[in-house]
Amino acid sequence: MKKLLLSITTFCVFGITFAQNSNERLTPWSLGITGGINFSKTFSGDTLAQNFSSRNKTGVNIGGLVSYDINDNISVNSGLSLITKGYRIYNDSLKTNAKISRSIPGIVVPLGLTFRQQFNASRFIVEKVGVAVNYSFGYGDDTLYNGSNKRFRVTENRITPVYPIYYLGIGLGGNTAKGNRYEFGLTYQQPFGREMELTVAGGEFLNKKFLLNYRGGNLQATFTYHFNFGNFKKSDEYFY
Repeated sequence: MKKLLLSITTFCVFGITFAQNSNERLTPWSLGITGGINFSKTFSGDTLAQNFSSRNKTGVNIGGLVSYDINDNISVNSGLSLITKGYRIYNDSLKTNAKISRSIPGIVVPLGLTFRQQFNASRFIVEKVGVAVNYSFGYGDDTLYNGSNKRFRVTENRITPVYPIYYLGIGLGGNTAKGNRYEFGLTYQQPFGREMELTVAGGEFLNKKFLLNYRGGNLQATFTYHFNFGNFKKSDEYFY
């Protein structure tokens, strides 16, 4: 009986000491990876001609980020993400080749704040707000057709590939036993200006024209995992 009590006591002391040492290794800094899908389209305030519609284009985003915890509830975040977004325009009067789809790759560098509110020991609600710089590449002033029959087209007038955006986000997250964090969230990015002006032409001899604006805004659904820098340190604990 005495040996059993001694074993239990030793186990408890070891467990408490290990937990304390693990917490001591944690730092305010974390390195994260994030990825997900996004939805983008032309500016929703534009008026389209009859029989034309603008629909969401699905893209992907993946990147890395660095976070610094000001306290348990607020963090400063920055990083770099690769993103593909764009638009889809449909001529609903056509039975075949009725769409023009455009995918635009880019880089986004954000700087913002994250706020967390705990609703139990390991789960929290998260809100995000910040600004970012977007750079779109891999395209110029192009003309796109719906197919070989060329029944309608989109002519792009590039305004600027580099522009500022602001973003707002909300999500749910949790803490792991080692002090890392994970988050599931939705983030909306909205540019301050326009990336391109689009001239859409259709009808007989492509004589029916109207303008649309592509601003580069998008809605993202993402998963993010934060690795605490303290977990990268070599442990000083040795057992003999």
